[in-house]
Amino acid sequence: MGLPERERPPVRWTAPRYEVDSRGKVLGATPPRANNWGRFGDEDERGTANLITRDSVVQAAGLVRTGQCVSLALPIDPAGPTLPNRPPPLRLNLVTGSDYLASHEAPGADAALEWTDDLIVMPLQGSTQWDGLAHIVRDGSLYNGWWSGMVTASQGATRNGIEHLAESLVGRGVLLDVCAHRGGAPLAAGEAITPDELDAVAAAERVELRSGDIVLIRTGYLGVLYDTIGDPEAQRAWFCGEPGLTAGCVEWCQSHDIAALAVDNYGIEVDPGESGQEKFYPFHQSAIPGLGLTCGEMFWLDDLAEACAAEGRHEFFLAAQPLRIVNGSGSMLNPIAVL
Repeated sequence: MGLPERERPPVRWTAPRYEVDSRGKVLGATPPRANNWGRFGDEDERGTANLITRDSVVQAAGLVRTGQCVSLALPIDPAGPTLPNRPPPLRLNLVTGSDYLASHEAPGADAALEWTDDLIVMPLQGSTQWDGLAHIVRDGSLYNGWWSGMVTASQGATRNGIEHLAESLVGRGVLLDVCAHRGGAPLAAGEAITPDELDAVAAAERVELRSGDIVLIRTGYLGVLYDTIGDPEAQRAWFCGEPGLTAGCVEWCQSHDIAALAVDNYGIEVDPGESGQEKFYPFHQSAIPGLGLTCGEMFWLDDLAEACAAEGRHEFFLAAQPLRIVNGSGSMLNPIAVL
């Protein structure tokens, strides 16, 4: 008796109605309304990171006064926050001290030397991370009109790969502490942050936004997750909604020439979304493929907020460069703010 055949869902596919040139550009592609396509050159793959100049890095270095370093990264461990569709980090030991104690030498080991080794397996965007410019596709196109087909399973992001930012995203950081501005309690899921509020927070902090800034927006929401440790149901609920930015904040980033933006939530924009919202994740769908804005998520900002409040200033030198992952669509990182 043979195995019963599985019922197969119908397969339907419509060929895209566009052409791609020999460089990998979608012919006649229409960028989002807010965009930087062609601004930094027709071949550009760095987007708003181009706004960080050598002069702006030198000026940012002058913000170091006390030498206090604050890490903005989450611990990379299985208990850390990971989107449900991404597996948690897996760390494995390759060689341990126990191996030597049991007289099991590592391959190629020298009797005069003992060591330990391990490895980690995780999504590149499975912790504190940058979304690279190959991360979001809109109407078949990536940032600057590159075809989404330039990202393949065999080679990765052959255009807009994260490695193009390996020597960037270092400069002046600005913390807009919306959480503190609203009184200090963490924002709740569904609470929206508008461009007007971002301007109000900057004014209250007496900080002027400049071209090439890396802006960090604190909601306090990431800290809420750590209050749910040991409660799986509450942890799942944390990923069902978040405070965040409205779609109009894309134009705000454009008008201020922001080089990169990061938030202490899992998806940047407010969820549930705005009333009448047409697109899913509208900030992502405009900021990344339109502006070429590198976007960060799950940045730990509570310690930085405390340090900034103690210093009485919300600007600092920030080193937030991604790993040099060739053809990567994103990268985890350990950003350091230096006050």
